[in-house]
Amino acid sequence: MARKTKGESEQTRARILDAAEIEMLERGVGKASLEQIARRAEVTRGAIYWHFEDKASLLQAMIARTKMPMRDLRRCIGENIPSAAPRELLREMMLHAVQRLAGDAQHRRVCHIVLHRCEINDREVASNRVLEAMFDDTRTALLALCEEITEDFALAPGLSPADASDMIVAFLAGLYECSLRHPATYAVENNAPAKIDALLGGLFPQPAGGAP
Repeated sequence: MARKTKGESEQTRARILDAAEIEMLERGVGKASLEQIARRAEVTRGAIYWHFEDKASLLQAMIARTKMPMRDLRRCIGENIPSAAPRELLREMMLHAVQRLAGDAQHRRVCHIVLHRCEINDREVASNRVLEAMFDDTRTALLALCEEITEDFALAPGLSPADASDMIVAFLAGLYECSLRHPATYAVENNAPAKIDALLGGLFPQPAGGAP
């Protein structure tokens, strides 16, 4: 049998990931088997193991294919808006998240799998670790950004940068939850800039050391 070219191997990998998305969306991560994924992708189980160590690594690759880590997103936006201050960068990052959820069908599918189809049980410890690492990375990046913002803007009384980052995570998680759970009645992009401005205005109400 002739050895596959790099292009053919990449196509096989993408086909496996596409099949995994459908299976995990329909059955949940716990009930989606590699055999079912292989059948849908029209490959052997051996082909899956050639590209992925186990189901957790398959899930991780599926997330990585559509997710831009917060640090990378910040760098990308910063390169496009080089004069942007940290608060403006955060606003643009939040808008980007909303726009992707609204307009990128693959991103919506993977987010739905991550938020609603990953069962929390002993058998899926490896998958849970993938998700925990993803959320920890997001919170760490947001915390660093909130700390930078407080150099120019005062936080609302009683709040710390960690509190602010937690509130931003909760705000975004709520937007995602409503949009993915109730797509027919809740449009995540509806008046999103005003909602984001209201949140940031409440968290960072005035310039540091100055009047509102």
